[in-house]
Amino acid sequence: MRTKIALLTTLGALCALPGAALAQDAAAEPAPVAAPATPPAPAEPMPAAAPPAEQAPAAAMPEAPAGAAPVPAWFRIDSDGLGIQLWVGATHPLTDTIGLATYMYVGGIPGFSAFGEFDIGPAITAGPVIITPMIGAGFGWNSKRLEAIIPQLYVVGGPDPIYLELWVQDFINLHSPKNHDLYTRFFLDYKVSDYFAVGPQVEATFQLNNDRDTLGSLPVGVSIMLPNYGAAGTFLAFAGFETQEAAQTNGNKLAGRLTWVKNF
Repeated sequence: MRTKIALLTTLGALCALPGAALAQDAAAEPAPVAAPATPPAPAEPMPAAAPPAEQAPAAAMPEAPAGAAPVPAWFRIDSDGLGIQLWVGATHPLTDTIGLATYMYVGGIPGFSAFGEFDIGPAITAGPVIITPMIGAGFGWNSKRLEAIIPQLYVVGGPDPIYLELWVQDFINLHSPKNHDLYTRFFLDYKVSDYFAVGPQVEATFQLNNDRDTLGSLPVGVSIMLPNYGAAGTFLAFAGFETQEAAQTNGNKLAGRLTWVKNF
């Protein structure tokens, strides 16, 4: 399952609404933040006298109606033990505090050579955090069938200078009941400056099946976040140790991930 050692950040970064104050920054993120509203232009002074008719500005033609405002969106790339994983998502504002969040994921899932996922759910702004429950569907392009249903919950944000992310994903395999994993992720970063934040991170994967429930993986370590990594970009890194022997590779306890999130 993709989340055994991975899945914004930021879905960071995932689902910011206009006015939400996220350090992500998200990516989850895994979270895209809408661009601030453009301030109104200052009023022009009244002319001392109306210009002669022959000198009237030619710009008397009505302006063309403006197009629809773009929806706040984000792009994310992860690199870890599952290979390269790509994400793209957006949040459609419905009210000042509620939006409709969606994202698409493509990447490596053990057992599937080609896998795509679509997720949808409400993004709810609650003070300094955004709470996003979602439901996802995973498709196997080689098997040509719906492979999994993925209930999820994301909590991202926090009061400055704190930024946190909580991920909960229940990966329910529709064709192999014994391959049922519950993945969780939590990190809490302290923003040392506008360009650097650091804090603890832990991830746990619970293997749920008909026989018994086990803790399959539990890496613990350090989260490093570089906000303002380019225009509306955030870089994240996780470095730690896998505490469960069964999840180690040839006794190697190292665990990690690199992430970049772009909001637009």
